Amino acid sequence: MTRNAIVEHRTGSTYHETVEDPAQVPVAELQRVHRSRIRWWICACLTFVIASPITSTLIGFNLRARDLSYVNEDFEHVGRTIVFEAVLISADPKVGTVTLDWTIIGEANSSCSRNDLTTCSDVNIFFDNNLLRGEGTYFKSKDDEILSSDRPIRPVFRYNATAFAFTDILSNTPTFRTQMAIFSPENHFSSLLYYPFDVYTAEILFFAQESATDKTVGVRLGRTRGIAVGFETEVSPRDDVYVPPGAIDITVTLRRDNLVKAYSITTTVAIWMITIILLLVMITTVFFGFKQRGEVLLIPVATLFAFTQLRQSMPGAPEGFDFVGLLPCLALLSLSAAFTLGAFILTDPTETAYQLRWDMICKLTF
Repeated sequence: MTRNAIVEHRTGSTYHETVEDPAQVPVAELQRVHRSRIRWWICACLTFVIASPITSTLIGFNLRARDLSYVNEDFEHVGRTIVFEAVLISADPKVGTVTLDWTIIGEANSSCSRNDLTTCSDVNIFFDNNLLRGEGTYFKSKDDEILSSDRPIRPVFRYNATAFAFTDILSNTPTFRTQMAIFSPENHFSSLLYYPFDVYTAEILFFAQESATDKTVGVRLGRTRGIAVGFETEVSPRDDVYVPPGAIDITVTLRRDNLVKAYSITTTVAIWMITIILLLVMITTVFFGFKQRGEVLLIPVATLFAFTQLRQSMPGAPEGFDFVGLLPCLALLSLSAAFTLGAFILTDPTETAYQLRWDMICKLTF
């Protein structure tokens, strides 16, 4: 007869149990089993303590978002060209903006220098005003031009080439910030409803002209960097329209990075697993009358508040509820909490004589 073997007899509706006396098991056998179990427990704990932080760190570094990257491979302008550095600062789908910092780092195909200031004419930098958002990046007043589809006539930034050539420390730094509009008319997933699989695009169109003559000056991205936390960025030129030489028309595509997707999916699966387990506990106790500890039956009440906090920990998760994870789980947990509290009012589930055990389930199943 094996250790802790249970022989069950059924008479009417009552279970009679005969449990083997533990004193009949040899002491040496018990010590051997305990020592083996303790060894495996120590090994499992050490493995978990060492592997968990290492694995989490490696996953975090490998699945994180990468810097904004774009190279002007098909640049065709042969004249004077202003070279920019673009730095991605942030992306906020809730507001609908992508923030970038622009810095002029030099000129190409230009004779403008400290020794030759005759060619150092000022340059106006124009952006498509309808693709800009935020105060300071486009003009909106009664004295300004009407918002339209006309070519922009007021620059976002004026570049003083003479001050740049002289390296005049007292002049303003040749840098400015734009807030680009998230504009995704052809993207079905450009909504927070599809988090974390939502996708957004922002178009950037800008060009330059000399202030005095309106002569075209080329613009080129010499360096790009920056990370929008929680997003992967992909930059590509528009190939469905004609872009004049010297101008830049690119599209920035924003997707949740793999780390955010993995965490959100794992959290949602965990919420569903906890909800289903608590529902099964409630059904087993309230509807079928099996014995259960009182503190277990009160877990659904506390879980209602814990799930909302867990949802808020998801990076970039929209405010409110989602219709796949939190909302249905909260509804099911609310019903579970109501039934378990009602069971305590009408009866005491901790005092019932019936107790569900694994050996009973295995005998009925197998």
